[in-house]
Amino acid sequence: MRQPWLVLALAASALPVAPREVAGQAGVEERLASVTCGAQLVLLGELPSHGEARAFALKAAIVRRLVERCGFTAVIFEAPLYDFLGFQRAVREHSATPVQLENAIGRFWLAQELAPFREWLLAQAAAGSLVVGGMDDQVSVTSEFARATLPRLVGAAIGGPRSAECEQVVDRHLFWRYGDSLPFDAAEQRRLAGCARGAADATATGGGGDHGGEELAMLQSFAGYAERQQEGWTGADRDEAMAQNLRWQLSRLPARPRAIVWTATVHAARVQGTRPAPPLGARLEDDPGRMVSVGFTALTGQSAMAGRPPRALPPLPAGSLEAAALAEGGDTVVLDAAELARLGALPSRLFGGVTTAPWGDLFDLVVVFREELPPTFQPRR
Repeated sequence: MRQPWLVLALAASALPVAPREVAGQAGVEERLASVTCGAQLVLLGELPSHGEARAFALKAAIVRRLVERCGFTAVIFEAPLYDFLGFQRAVREHSATPVQLENAIGRFWLAQELAPFREWLLAQAAAGSLVVGGMDDQVSVTSEFARATLPRLVGAAIGGPRSAECEQVVDRHLFWRYGDSLPFDAAEQRRLAGCARGAADATATGGGGDHGGEELAMLQSFAGYAERQQEGWTGADRDEAMAQNLRWQLSRLPARPRAIVWTATVHAARVQGTRPAPPLGARLEDDPGRMVSVGFTALTGQSAMAGRPPRALPPLPAGSLEAAALAEGGDTVVLDAAELARLGALPSRLFGGVTTAPWGDLFDLVVVFREELPPTFQPRR
């Protein structure tokens, strides 16, 4: 449940306009910024398809406002930790490039609509005004730093007669060098998990590796990812890995850092609800500092994931949250905590598939677009 001080803070900071009616894009941005400006941690969601241009554009605008006007010092993406650590190292060495940042952010957000935003992120990071990081333990198709670094790190940490074997096991997985003669079966899954966990444990025992614990962070993340590849795994899940990595990233910043998390709405929820495990937001709920969670959804339109062809958003059932939000007109509506509570439990596509939930328990704000648009993706450089 939301803490009483958060309800009061949100109510006090809201603009004096009806929650259903916001005038134009500037009004939407101002309303979101007014509620989130005083927070310690802001989670900005999006549909799990990660392919909606209007959400991208609004999120980018809010991030810039929070950094430039409200003093936020970090932006953490739902993207692999590894290449962001490589990018941060390059920033410290004054050698960071746009391609490094694009590889770290990944294909989901390599859209033309976000090109100015990525340029701004690079400039802010290079100037030392902003830390840009990742929290995911998965390895993506653009994780070039991870592929170049992790096999050697694992082999070196394992040492002894298994060093070369483990380096090959990790290299094989990261470049997906499997086939009929050597499939990614249960035996190979165990080999990968054993090498990854052994390297992480050896590095932790030996003092954490170089570069201020970055190597240990990479190895621990990769070990958790590798263990989840095993059939029947019941240990730590991806949301827990992201929560741990987010806390670690923030622990490296000056006291009481203020951060924005760019993620999917399904991860940004404040409570578990009907999900099988707590999402990222629920795992951060008890952390010190004030958190605001923002969900994004759309009534109709199209979506396109990572350069794939656009697809129409499936129709919503009658009485959906999206339809109720837009019943009085408008192109973009921001629902605050009070309005979400008044609407009660309604079906919505906030989590991708249609789910019925009391959304006011899960989010502090929900942005509803009347029609979403697919992004225009750029080829990798």
